[in-house]
Amino acid sequence: MTTDATVGGAVVVDQIHDRLEVRQLLPGEYYMGSGCISAELLLTTPIERGAQVIGPVRPNSTRENVEAKGFGTASFTVDWTTRHATCPNGRTSQYWAEGLDRNNRPAVRIRFATKTCAPCADRDACTRSTWYGGQLTIRPQEQSAILEQVRADQNSQEWKAKYAIRTGVEGTIHQAIASTGCRRTRYRSLPKTRLAHVFTAAAINLIRIDAWWSERPLASTRTSHLARIQLAA
Repeated sequence: MTTDATVGGAVVVDQIHDRLEVRQLLPGEYYMGSGCISAELLLTTPIERGAQVIGPVRPNSTRENVEAKGFGTASFTVDWTTRHATCPNGRTSQYWAEGLDRNNRPAVRIRFATKTCAPCADRDACTRSTWYGGQLTIRPQEQSAILEQVRADQNSQEWKAKYAIRTGVEGTIHQAIASTGCRRTRYRSLPKTRLAHVFTAAAINLIRIDAWWSERPLASTRTSHLARIQLAA
């Protein structure tokens, strides 16, 4: 599917599913890159399509989650029944609002009172604000649960071994970029670019058929110049 460069992969997955379903090519498992994974897809695809989405979700990249001394989202206890969160020091949130985040996705904003956080010795581990209390922005309950589950699963050797099949897809993408330069379009307008993508796919198929008939061995994994220096050292 050819789109504008600014369109994220997760946005068009449902349309790709529809096309595969019409052609009776809908697989039982989707091995997707992290750019196409979303909490919504993880939840709805098994129900609506009867297929399982397998792929890494991006880590929580807020300052508090990245820094070792920070209190990340997982450090807080969220009570979905009473609509409150409790911080690692046992203090309870004051504000809870459901709405949309900056990417127009459902989100829950939780805020602690200033008077609650101001005297706390661990305040800097939660927020950099000097005027307000700590704040959390999380996904709705089912989405939060599935994201945390996948984040835990993707660190296991079993999950990594299963996801290793994705290397075939990444290899195909690399071959298309290296052989045809398809990272940039040579044409104006989406229809012409789409046609170029179809020609690129056909060219890759011919290249691979020729390699198969010629019994050409698979290329070895590329080692960067910096990695080669490190190995030599």
